[in-house]
Amino acid sequence: MILPIFLPNAGCKKRCVFCNQYSMTGEKMPSKKEILNTIQKYSNFSIDEVAFYGGTFTGLSLEKQLEFLELVKYLNVPIRISTRPDEITEENLGILKRYNVKTIEIGIQSMFNDVLDASNRGHTVKDNERSIRLLMERNFKVSAHLMIGLPKDSKEKSILSLMKLLKLGVNIFRIHPTLIFKNTELEKMYERKLYTPLTLKEALDISSEMLLLIYSNNANVIRMGYFVPEHSRNQIVAGPYHPSFGDMVKAKAIYKIITRLNIKKVHFPKKYESWFFSYGNKQLNVEKIRDNILLFDDMDLARASFYAFRKGQFNG
Repeated sequence: MILPIFLPNAGCKKRCVFCNQYSMTGEKMPSKKEILNTIQKYSNFSIDEVAFYGGTFTGLSLEKQLEFLELVKYLNVPIRISTRPDEITEENLGILKRYNVKTIEIGIQSMFNDVLDASNRGHTVKDNERSIRLLMERNFKVSAHLMIGLPKDSKEKSILSLMKLLKLGVNIFRIHPTLIFKNTELEKMYERKLYTPLTLKEALDISSEMLLLIYSNNANVIRMGYFVPEHSRNQIVAGPYHPSFGDMVKAKAIYKIITRLNIKKVHFPKKYESWFFSYGNKQLNVEKIRDNILLFDDMDLARASFYAFRKGQFNG
């Protein structure tokens, strides 16, 4: 169980074209008292990890970082933070090590400078590479955030970005399709017809190719699609949003494996049936064999994902 503490835009010195954390999450910057109340609320649960999400944790002043870390120190559990590639320093990492920070989620978004520039990220591909190497040298777990459908992005660039990160040794990912939220620069670009979001069909196609590539490299995805609370969904102006986006991506990946490799029989537990026979897969001509084989944890999936990816449309 992860106890999340949201720090919207905290420590962020740049405003990306797609970002308005309040619109996206409905969360406001919590006070010290509110954080303590949250911790108290879940004190009777078995908490495995505390996560500081929503901002650039290492972009905060060292005093503020220490204040937050001290608040959760007594829980004596691993901590994860989210940050930017250009806000990681030796001094920061020394502090994080002392406070049992184990996982650092980095907003990579793309491994192409033109995409980063067009998104007003304020960092470069070299920053991405430097931060990953620095974290891995110090034995932090690295989770890379990637976004598809950013300005000047393409299917090929998204897949190549993932390939570059896998080559660097990253094996944990979050993949988000770009959504247009109210009160963002991207909304203005959209209104001026300077930006066109991906369709849901396009987003599922790209994300499923990336999922096949991730599984074929024995890596993991901890999130597919952006979670938007129901009360904040009216803040979405346009873009490939669906509350079941992650399941739809997995169903699309299953479809590609089965059709590209001409598979006739599938083994799966009943709880995963929707991935095989829903979300557009109703017409798959396969024999259902339900048993206790968990396909998505099996090495056969890695091999099938590899061959399905190779037999796909991407020729990069």
